[in-house]
Amino acid sequence: MSNKDTLYDELCLSVYTTNRYFHHLYGEVLGDYDLSYLQYMSLLIVYKNKSAKLMDVGKALDLSSNTLTPVIDRLVSKKWLIKVPSEVDRRVKYLKISESKRLVFEQILLNIAIIRDELIATSSKPVSKIISENKVLNETLQKMILARKRENQLNG
Repeated sequence: MSNKDTLYDELCLSVYTTNRYFHHLYGEVLGDYDLSYLQYMSLLIVYKNKSAKLMDVGKALDLSSNTLTPVIDRLVSKKWLIKVPSEVDRRVKYLKISESKRLVFEQILLNIAIIRDELIATSSKPVSKIISENKVLNETLQKMILARKRENQLNG
């Protein structure tokens, strides 16, 4: 195996492990609120935007509606989110954090901020640089996926 192969395998393992560690670390906070990491990320998108349509949350998380709908429905049943009809088109529903959970979610954000601040303080690189590099990696992987899909469509 070449050095290039070894480095690539280490990159894949590193990204996978980082994801697992984020889930675990956030899980320590979110478990107290009976929330999964994906539920938290969905709430975060709605919270930051004041409201959002399901497709907006799906786009931000790069998830299809059939994957995201059960997550959102669970958040609605747990009273974290409410569905509000659009004033322009009553068929369109906006997701909003329920007033009864807003302060609870803001407490979660404070608990997550402690983790974030500790991570930032111990990082050898500025977090903005890490995010930028990761974004480039994600964009490259997305382009590769699309290229392979096109190639498979042409050959299949």
